[in-house]
Order: sequence, then C-alpha cells, then structure tokens
Amino acid sequence: MRLLFLLFLLTLTSCAPRLPSPVVSPPSATPLTLLDHGRFQLWYDCQRGEPHRFMFTLDRDEGQLERLDNFRIDRSLPEGCKGQLSAKAYSLPKGYHRGHLAANNHFDDDRAAMDASNLMSNIVPQLATHNSRTWYQTELLTECYRDLHPVTVIGGVVFGHAGQALVNDHFVESHGIATPEVFWKVLLTEDDQGQPQAIAWWIPHATGLGSNLDPYLRSVREIEALLGPDEAPIAVPEAVKDQRPVHTWSVTVGCDRQ
Repeated sequence: MRLLFLLFLLTLTSCAPRLPSPVVSPPSATPLTLLDHGRFQLWYDCQRGEPHRFMFTLDRDEGQLERLDNFRIDRSLPEGCKGQLSAKAYSLPKGYHRGHLAANNHFDDDRAAMDASNLMSNIVPQLATHNSRTWYQTELLTECYRDLHPVTVIGGVVFGHAGQALVNDHFVESHGIATPEVFWKVLLTEDDQGQPQAIAWWIPHATGLGSNLDPYLRSVREIEALLGPDEAPIAVPEAVKDQRPVHTWSVTVGCDRQ
C-alpha cells in the first residue's frame, strides 16, 4: 500500500506541475483502501462498502464525449472488499439519484475514465435536488475554473453511523450502502499570478438547499476540524488552509458546461 501512495504522488507531481504537490494519505481511524482509476482516486471502506474520499486533477476541458448511463457493480474491488449489491437506480423511496463523487462529465475526453466513474464504488445515494442543483453547482464551478488553470478536486462524504441504521438509510437492504449525511469538496487552483487559491464547502445532505453555496463555505482547516482528529489532513498547502472567500466564486463568462 505504501508503494501505491508513493506512485500516486509521483503521478500527481508529473501531471500538474504548476500546482503544489499534495501529500496524500488515507484517513487513519477506519482502514481505507485506495482504488486507483487512473484519472481519479477513491479511498474506500471495504468493511462497510462505502466510498469516503476522492481526488483528481483537471486541465482545460477538451472533451465532448456522450454520457452513458452504464452503471455497474465494481468487479475490480479487492478480494473480501464489500461492494454494492446492485447497480440499479435507488428507486424506493423515490427522490434519490445514483450520485457521483468523481463527476462523470469531468472526464468527457476519456471514455475509460467516464466508464470508471459509473462504477458503483464511486456512487452513493443522493437526493435528486441535492445532486442536480447543490452538488451540481460545485461541479459547474470546477468545469469553469479548469479552463483558466489546472484544478485539483478533493472531496468526500460523511456517513452518520451510530451503531444502527439512520432514518435516511433506505438502501441498505437493496444495495448494501448507507446514505451520506454530508458532502464536502475542496477546489485547489491558482490565480493569474500563479498563487495557490482554494475554496471549500461542507454541504448537508438535505432537500431545499438550492444552488447558492455561500451558506456552506468553510475553510479547509474548518473542514478538517469537522471531519475530526482521526481523519488525515486534506492534501492542500498550509498557505491556503485558512482561505475562506466571502462568496462562492462566480461562474465565469463563456464557461463550457458540457
């Protein structure tokens, strides 16, 4: 496993030389397995069958590949690693999507990466409005700012395990996965002078949040505190960990949403 992380660090350094090289390590309280899908990485709880963190770096968007809804069980999980029981939609109760952590559209120049993003190891039950409005807004900003400078995306979900199923854990029986209580995301990029810039959100998994992300702005250091002392640090430079913009960055003029 240590060799995998060293190789991953070398890959990040070579693919995004203009960004500070992050120090990557998995959260320590729960043993997590690194699932390396090439264009994106997941840290996965094999015991519970849950993705926890993801990370990838994007350059300028040059892709227009068609999106395919080819969701499927991840057969590449290590032996003994629990995966979801089904790739079917989260249908009962209604109102949930198969929510991506690493977004499908971010890899629309690479069919293999798009297909990998539809593996159920990258999917969690997500409220439809949360996915299509609130979380989507973070994905849209990623698409906009990657065309200005490379963007490293780090994020994850928080599950509310308390020794028993919670009221929103509707899909444990059908799919074998709980429902997240929180989604969080960090964008690390740079300004036109080459100085690192970060923005981060801690977003409750609830209906009715809309597309205004300002109430959910946090600094990276605040998110680390919310995640707790047993979680590994978020892999951004110390110089940006206290950055917290007053408002969420604006959608850029002419942003390519495709």
